[in-house]
Amino acid sequence: MPTRKVLSSIAGLATIALAASMVPGNTATAAPVAKPGKVDLLSTSDGPTRAPGLTGDRSRSVAIDESGLDAARAGDRLAIDLFGGESVTAVVDAQRTVDGVTSWTGSLAGEGGTFAAVDVDGYRHITISSAERGTYEVTSTKAGDYVLTEVPAFAGEGKDAILPDEAGADHADHADHAAPRRQAPAAGGDAASAEAPDTAEDAASTIDVAIVYPASLVAELGDGPMRAQFALGITQTNQAFAASGIPTQVRLVGTRQLAQPQLASTQSSLYALQNPSDGQYDEVAGFREEVHADLVSMWHSNYPGSISCGIGYIGSGDAKNDPNYAFTALYGPSCATGNMTFAHELGHNLSADHDAGASSPPSSRGKAYARGYVDLAARTYTVMAYPSACDAAGVSCTRAAVYSGPGVLWNGIPQGNPAIDNTRAINEQIGLAANYRQSQIYPGTVAITGSARYKGTAVATPAGWTPAVSFSYQWYVDGVAVPGAVGATYTPGASLIGHALSVGVVGSAPFYSSVGLGSAPVAIGKATFKTKRPKLKGVPRAGRVLTVKLKGWKPKPGKKGVKVRYQWMRNGKKIKGAKKASYRLGRKDRGKKVSVVVKVKKKNYDTAKKSSKKVKVRR
Repeated sequence: MPTRKVLSSIAGLATIALAASMVPGNTATAAPVAKPGKVDLLSTSDGPTRAPGLTGDRSRSVAIDESGLDAARAGDRLAIDLFGGESVTAVVDAQRTVDGVTSWTGSLAGEGGTFAAVDVDGYRHITISSAERGTYEVTSTKAGDYVLTEVPAFAGEGKDAILPDEAGADHADHADHAAPRRQAPAAGGDAASAEAPDTAEDAASTIDVAIVYPASLVAELGDGPMRAQFALGITQTNQAFAASGIPTQVRLVGTRQLAQPQLASTQSSLYALQNPSDGQYDEVAGFREEVHADLVSMWHSNYPGSISCGIGYIGSGDAKNDPNYAFTALYGPSCATGNMTFAHELGHNLSADHDAGASSPPSSRGKAYARGYVDLAARTYTVMAYPSACDAAGVSCTRAAVYSGPGVLWNGIPQGNPAIDNTRAINEQIGLAANYRQSQIYPGTVAITGSARYKGTAVATPAGWTPAVSFSYQWYVDGVAVPGAVGATYTPGASLIGHALSVGVVGSAPFYSSVGLGSAPVAIGKATFKTKRPKLKGVPRAGRVLTVKLKGWKPKPGKKGVKVRYQWMRNGKKIKGAKKASYRLGRKDRGKKVSVVVKVKKKNYDTAKKSSKKVKVRR
């Protein structure tokens, strides 16, 4: 990711679930003519000054009209003084408060550009991006002051994106951490009747993100300013998605300070995040499961300058592999929001890539159309592009807060074509990414299979549950729980014949709220006889005797309580009076086909009836 230097302060955070306000539609254009009564958002303060940074950026101490910002709603205007007498007017498009985070997003009056601001527990963080004047950031310091900084485009050295297979064999796939897409039927179930239905899943409209950070980030920036920058990173990403027509939002579901210090490079940290058993940041794997984060980003402290601002794995559309590589690592205070490095690196996770002229060129093995866009005439470059082409042309460019695509406009100008379309690449990935870790248990079905009858075994068969869950059971007769009947199977007694049997299951998994579901009731049936086809013994000739033999029947015919009835048949019709186990063939049977029907009865059993094979009587 291109680098830049900016004075800002950030550190520590509890969970924020932020659905940030977005610029409506897929354009970022000049706002309507300003209406009277705008708020002067910034004023010069007596705070400390700072010399130009590593990339030559200007800065000055400012005070924020906090009450004016707090009162701003859609349509309101905020005048912002920059440097050298220049100013812009931000027009608020949306204001929203979610889980303690208030965000404002909007456009710039009379010129192409965007505005984004957040407030987290009284700490503000603001960015202004103007196609004509450049990018600016207002950050808070540990002392509670605010600094306005000009953010020049600057491309650092080093790799910015990695395909999963480029990580090397020592950073191998850990598929045991991937979220299963379907829950198999319970053991003992009827596989045919328990076939899993289409499994429910998280909507593509929300992708959950977790941020982890070292203690040095808190020390550098302070807890409140850091939390504000985390929130702004989320807001900026969502603003760019909305302006690009990408129908998703990222949501910050958790943050955690790491026990270990940051490694020497963001690439080393990226590899460590991806490997859950290398002894470095191994806690992240468990934390990710705890908060169900689809993507995980590590923010470094103390940006050294002149190197890449961040790095991330590139998504490929591989449902099995991509969840294991959904990581980014970047510098926070000097890169994440002023230069939109956070939005850039998340774009890599979603399969987006750089422009062809970037100093870190796009992968030749990624999506061919996943390319950033640079407009030298307009002096702008999109979120995934680099300013390298601008530098080569000797012009200063501003980052357009959109992802490339032929239908995406910035100040009325298309930001791509069919061959340069990161929006398409991201749209193809969001449904998959939103389910790298599902946000809840989705119940599938539960049915009673097996044999729900006396002497039989009923089986509770869940199917289609996701993610992988363990089940507990409770059986019910006529809606009343059966004491102790808490296994996956149940054997009804004779007294329950004709009553309604149902089962309730509860699916559970670590860090998820349990979900219960009940089956449809079934009537408990009578027991069934085990039968085999009766066999006829004897010579089929008039005057001879045929006898029926029953083998393999249970309960055994003739035993106490088992009643047996016989009916001999001639050409399929009953032979009058032939109702014993033996039958003497007569003249009428010559040339005919003779068989016997055996019927058995027993209390609490369904009547069983079987026919023997037909034998032709010789003439």
